[in-house]
Amino acid sequence: DKLSELHGNMFMEECEKCGRQYVREKAIGVMGLKPTGRYCEVVRSRGLRACRGKLISSILDWEDALPDGDLNRADDASRRADLALTLGTSLQIKPSGDLPLLTKRKGGKVVIVNLQPTKHDKHAHLRIYGYVDEVMKQLMELMGLDIPKWEGPTVCESSGDPSESRADIKPPRTVSVKEKVKKEEIKEERKRQLTEDEEIKEESVSVKRERSASSQETNEEK
Repeated sequence: DKLSELHGNMFMEECEKCGRQYVREKAIGVMGLKPTGRYCEVVRSRGLRACRGKLISSILDWEDALPDGDLNRADDASRRADLALTLGTSLQIKPSGDLPLLTKRKGGKVVIVNLQPTKHDKHAHLRIYGYVDEVMKQLMELMGLDIPKWEGPTVCESSGDPSESRADIKPPRTVSVKEKVKKEEIKEERKRQLTEDEEIKEESVSVKRERSASSQETNEEK
């Protein structure tokens, strides 16, 4: 109840019938509140059958409305907060991008951490151009708090299976000096052929001009 995920969570799916949320070890694989192919497992009391509602992804698409419960909690928390610390966001999307302004209007302060300029930089009491991980690491050290090791699901930052051995990957084929010489010789030969062809064309054009000039002279004599 202390976390409002306004735009969803790639590891969470929700029952569209009873609202039960399920956090998975792997990414759901779909977005836009679409069905995931699984069903709710909540068992009702008094011997009634399970809910069996369809589970849908929690990640919103552009046209989807923000979840009312999460938005109301975020709005209330922003109004009561002494400090709004925004991390890694351009604050462009409304209404979530305007939540830090609620903190400022109620007398709180706003700190913005982002590499690029944001929409509300002029409203910030402190503006930090830096990486979120580094800023939070230093902040936790100043507060005397340890950052626990994350053992939950993670997002792969590169394609392929990191557990696979890279020993079988062959390096790109190198071009030997002899092959380079051959290629350069072929290029020179092509250049010669082109120049020779151009010379032949110029000679043929000059011959045609001479012939046309001689024919004009004979016509004038006649």
